[in-house]
Amino acid sequence: MIGLVERTRQRVSHFVKKWEKEAPARRFMAWCRRKWPHAQSEKRDSVVLLGLFDSNPSIFCTAYVANFLAEKYHSRIESYQFIGRVNPTVRKLYESFGARFGLGMGDAVPHEARAQAEAAQIFAGLKSKWDVMKLTVDGVLIGDQVYDSYLRFYNEATVRLDDPRLREVLVQALRIFYTTRDYLARNRVTAFFADDFSYINSGIVTRLVHLAGVPIYMVLFGKIFWILRAEAFPTETSHSYPAPAVIPYFHYPRMFAALSAEQQAAGIARGKTALEERLAGKFCPLVRMAGTTYTSSGERVLDDGPEPRVLVMMHDFVDSPHGYREMLFPDFYEWIVFLLEHAEKTPFRWYVKPHPCTTDPSRAAMNAANDRVVAELKARFPKVTFLPANASNRQILDDGLAAMFTVHGTSGHEYAYRGVPVVNCGDNPHIAYNFNLHARTHEQYAQWIREADRLPVQIEEEAIEQFFFMHYFHLAESLAAPVNPIDERLFAQPDWGTRQTQPAIFDDFMAGATPDREHAVAKYLEQYFGGHVTTQLSTQNSESL
Repeated sequence: MIGLVERTRQRVSHFVKKWEKEAPARRFMAWCRRKWPHAQSEKRDSVVLLGLFDSNPSIFCTAYVANFLAEKYHSRIESYQFIGRVNPTVRKLYESFGARFGLGMGDAVPHEARAQAEAAQIFAGLKSKWDVMKLTVDGVLIGDQVYDSYLRFYNEATVRLDDPRLREVLVQALRIFYTTRDYLARNRVTAFFADDFSYINSGIVTRLVHLAGVPIYMVLFGKIFWILRAEAFPTETSHSYPAPAVIPYFHYPRMFAALSAEQQAAGIARGKTALEERLAGKFCPLVRMAGTTYTSSGERVLDDGPEPRVLVMMHDFVDSPHGYREMLFPDFYEWIVFLLEHAEKTPFRWYVKPHPCTTDPSRAAMNAANDRVVAELKARFPKVTFLPANASNRQILDDGLAAMFTVHGTSGHEYAYRGVPVVNCGDNPHIAYNFNLHARTHEQYAQWIREADRLPVQIEEEAIEQFFFMHYFHLAESLAAPVNPIDERLFAQPDWGTRQTQPAIFDDFMAGATPDREHAVAKYLEQYFGGHVTTQLSTQNSESL
């Protein structure tokens, strides 16, 4: 009897603590319903469609933008999610500002038979990994999304064509394709807010929305609040979709040329200072890494000897290898095998460094998959030296390199800035510049591997400084809102990183929503969606560029 009473007491205590912890989220939902009562209407004949994104700052900022557009177009707001469990708390948060759940796997039932039959037919006909990559449905490319989803869902480094799980990903992709196309046929979507551009859950929906002529936006939140409209940029394939991450890195030089002489000089100076600080070991939050690998103990990382030393910077094998427009290989595994097979035939000393993200303890399954590949490569290529993932880049540079090879890593501009020739083998953020080499064919890539000690590249430091300024400063700042829906003082709090994930942050968000801030946010949205800011990126792409 005593045990029963104690268990009951513990359950009640747990319920009370949970109820109290979630109280700020409930207060926020009530606040949203009072603030946007019109958003609860289902009678409007068009839709602003949102991807469900489990991020408290994103939810807060998106609520403002979505409701502004809902009023502008007299639309209702709906959300979507296909893959994974729909978090009931997140769903309620979206519903509180009017975004009812409107599109998901529950709507795929009418398309089930077709998806199963076509997936079986496609799966049976696959002869190569490129067959997966080039897969289209009614002229719409979905193969890259299927490929990346298979790798990520199952933590595989490369596609196995006989794996029945690949067939299941095909079924899921076809469900999403036909369900989304049916939704777009039945609903007039006036605006779409993407939560991502990768994997079948988001990538396929985004492409179909784009092909339907719907404006696509991303709400960028943080110390700088800005809205970026995705444009369709031509690729080297026959397809044209919103570019990955909607950042027009391939237009940076022409965007820079459109700036005034004073802006250019200031931008070069900022890029130079930031680069020098990062390479000196100062933490740079712009690069989106948890720390820096440019500190050094002074102890050699590379062997000392007369042979030219060449470094390979690996990538995360299971995380979206097709995040850019093209690459020479169907995945990172095929790339590294090709590279090392040719590298072992050269007289150089080759070193391979795993991606630093593979040391993150929160990614256990992904890290295990990467570790399996590294173990396989070590056994297969005994002449190659594998470095720790946290090996100091600064020390590697101090030890001396003849060249560095990567697919599209940020190390491309960092190593080049220290005079090291860098070879990429796919689309990458530096593609519009000549301070890296960009292999266009397997033959050219193999040649540059053979000639890694004498690569034909002229490195201009100012071009790298220009790239750094454009990539990390200019775009966000030129499109930044003059006011943030979130009180800027919150970002300066030492516990912001963890606090933003907790329900209590909603109390802070609401407290910061002063009349002056609300007025300024409304004015910014009126200017943006009135055409002044919205067309800035598009105009640059078509005219000033």
